[in-house]
Amino acid sequence: MFNQESLQIQHILHPLALKSGINLYMARADKVHHLASGNKIYKIRPHLEHVKNNDIKQLLSFGGAFSNHIHALALMAKQYNLDSIGIIRGEKEYANNPTLKDAMNAGMHLEFVSREEYKQRNNADYLNDLQKRFPDSLIIPEGGSSQLAISGCAQLAKDINTLQKSDILTVASGTGATMAGLVCGLANNQKAIAYAVLKDKSLTGRIEHFILKEGCENENYEIRKADFGGYAKLDNDVLSFILDWLEQTGILLDPVYTGKMCMRVMQQLEAGEFRSDTSITMIHSGGLQGWRGMQRRVKHLAGNRVWQRISDGLSL
Repeated sequence: MFNQESLQIQHILHPLALKSGINLYMARADKVHHLASGNKIYKIRPHLEHVKNNDIKQLLSFGGAFSNHIHALALMAKQYNLDSIGIIRGEKEYANNPTLKDAMNAGMHLEFVSREEYKQRNNADYLNDLQKRFPDSLIIPEGGSSQLAISGCAQLAKDINTLQKSDILTVASGTGATMAGLVCGLANNQKAIAYAVLKDKSLTGRIEHFILKEGCENENYEIRKADFGGYAKLDNDVLSFILDWLEQTGILLDPVYTGKMCMRVMQQLEAGEFRSDTSITMIHSGGLQGWRGMQRRVKHLAGNRVWQRISDGLSL
C-alpha cells in the first residue's frame, strides 16, 4: 500500500555540489511503492479517495506502451479492489511488453487505439462517448493529471519538507500537474523549479491553470527546458550522465524524467546559476520501470554490459 513513511531524503555529495557550496538532496519518491512509485502514487491517491467516497468501481485512463501512469494505475487499482481500463496508443502487439503485461496481470483491461484516435483523448465528445461505454468508470486524464492530482502533489511537497526543508524543490515536468501541486504545497520563502522534458509551449499555461483552479496564489516558481533532444529521446550524453550518477551516488535515475532534470540541474551548478549557500532538493519521481522500453536503445548506444548494469539497478 501507499506509505508516506517510505519517502527518503538522500544527501548528494556530488563533486559539483561540493565545489559550488550547494547542499544537494534527493527526495526518493521512487522508494514509496515498489514499481508503482514516485509522483504517480501522489497523483493517483486522490482519485482513489474520490472513487471510494462516490461508490465508483472502475478507473479508466490513457497511456503509451511503456506508460508509468498506466502501470501504476493498474497496480494501485488492484490493491484497492477496483477494476481498471487502459486506453493504449498503438498496436495490440504492445501487450507483450513487460509494462503492459504487469498491467494485465494486475487485472487491467487494455484497449488499443490508433494514434489518430488517441489524439482525441482530451476531446469532450470523445470523452462523453467513453463515459457512455463505461458508465461505472472515473475517467482520468493521461498521466493522472486531473485537478484531483494537485492536492496529492501538494502533499508530496509537505512530506518532503517534513524531512528536509530546502530553499528549492525541483521536479521533472511532463503534463505539469506535479509541478502545480508542488507550488501549492511550498513552504514560505521556498521556490519550485520545473524541468520540462517535452517541447510543449502549452506547459506554462497548463501549470498556471491548475494552480489558479486550486486557489493557490503562490508565484514563486519557474520553468526550465530539459528535453535534451525530445520526449523519451535517449542519446549518449544522457545515458553517460545517468551511468555516472549511478556510480557516484548509487541512485538509478529514469531516462525520461528525473535523469534529464538532474542533468540540467548539474549544468546550472557548473554555470554558477545558484547561490553558494542554496539548498536544493531534487525529486526522484520514479518511473524506473520505463527503462524496460529502452533496452534496445541502450544496447545500441553502449552494449550489453551497460544494459546489464542498468538491469541490476532496476532489481526487476
